[in-house]
This record gives sequence, C-alpha cells and structure tokens, in this order.
Amino acid sequence: MSKAKNSLMVMENSEVRRKEYEELLLKRDRLLRESGSLMTAYTQEFGDLITANFELKVECIKKKKTVSYCRRRMNRGLPIDTTRMQSEIDKEMTLYYTQLKEMINDNEKAKNAGTISAYRLYRAKKTYRRLTRLLHPDINKKTAENEELMELWTRIAAAYQRSDADELDDLEVLVHRAMDELGDDSFELNLDDIETRIERVENQINEILSTEPYSYKELLCDEEKKQAYKEQLQAEHDDYEQYLESLTKALDEMLRGGGVTLVWQMN
Repeated sequence: MSKAKNSLMVMENSEVRRKEYEELLLKRDRLLRESGSLMTAYTQEFGDLITANFELKVECIKKKKTVSYCRRRMNRGLPIDTTRMQSEIDKEMTLYYTQLKEMINDNEKAKNAGTISAYRLYRAKKTYRRLTRLLHPDINKKTAENEELMELWTRIAAAYQRSDADELDDLEVLVHRAMDELGDDSFELNLDDIETRIERVENQINEILSTEPYSYKELLCDEEKKQAYKEQLQAEHDDYEQYLESLTKALDEMLRGGGVTLVWQMN
C-alpha cells in the first residue's frame, strides 16, 4: 500500500472518529437536558407527597431530640430551660431545615415550569448542534482559552438546558461575531487522545442512563407504577404521623409524671 493511500485511510478514519465523538457529545448533552426535564416531571408528579413526608420526618426528628433533651435533664435532676432547649435543638436541626426549604423551593419551581412545544425543542436542538460543532470546549480547544468564547458557551449550555430556542438563536449571532473578530484560522479542532475522549463520553452517557433522574423515565411512563409509588408515599406519610403522635404522647407523659420543672424565659 502506498504512503499516500495509507495517509488517506488514516485521515478518513480520523474523520469518522471525529464525527462519532461529536455525535456522542450531542447525545450526552441531550440526555442531560432530558434528565432535567424528567426531574421536573417527577417533582410535579410526586413533589407534594415527598415534601410533606420530609416535613413530617423533620418534625419527628425534632420531637425525638426534644424527648432526649428532657430525659437527660430529668435524669440529672435539672430543670428544663425551654428557651435554651429550643435554641440547642434548632441548631442541631439547621441542616434539616435547609434541606426542607430547598425541597419546597424546588417543588414550587417545578409547579411553575411551563411545557415546551415540540417545535421549540426541535429548534433548540438544531441550533445547539450547530453551536456545538463550532464552540464545544471538548471539540474546539480555543474555547477554553478565550474568556469571551467560554462565557458564550456557558450561556449556550444554560439555554439548551432550558430549551430556549430564542436565546440560542441570539447566541449564535454573537458566536459568529466573536469568531469573525478572532479570525477563523484561530480555531482548531482538538483531536488529541480521541479514543480516550470517546470512551470517557460513552461512560458518562451510560452513567446518565443508569442513574437518577433519568431512571425516573420508566416510572413516569407507567400509570400503574405511578399510582403504586403514590400509595407507597402515602403509607410513609401515615407511618410518620403515627410516629410523631407516639413521640408527642411520650413527651407529654414524661413531663406530667416526671416531676420536672420547666423554666420559661420572658422578654
């Protein structure tokens, strides 16, 4: 085989692998966007129940800490300073309060999220594909080296996650302007270690497909499974209510029969 023919085959194989790499990047980013949509759909479907359960769980934890605090004070024959007790327990509960607040906020965002038309999704996907081939940092090594291009790419990725076709159209104009100012010859495809890169992206795709929130897809597409999961969440809610009731009863009985002194600090 001549050197020229061998060189041509190498170039053709390189081009095939480059295109495969591009397609994998596009698939990965599409799956990431789809995962975001699935998370929103999951929260819209089950968010109220999940949040209510976590809120009850937090109340149970707080009540259990209150019981433990009172029991320790009683065992030592000490009065219970209610203000101090509340302060200490609230400090221990900070992380739970933060998680509950974030859950409530996420739930509200999901409820307010609008539906996106198939046409807008199509437009966003086509524009993103064009911009990926021009500017994706894994393809064009100049992007990571140029602050303006990197900022544009960050905005592109965010707009694609939202399926914001209008924003992507605007960004495409800005990208071409930036490229014109820098000169087309300043852009180079980054094909170093392409086999390693392809393997890395394939692994990322497999991870997305096998983990939450993408794994919610099967649940969300099956009405029977959705109903069964709602019933499971409701059963958990009932269990938390019963547990909270038992903790409240135990605390009341302890305070009534333990001869404990409650200290209330007045302003």
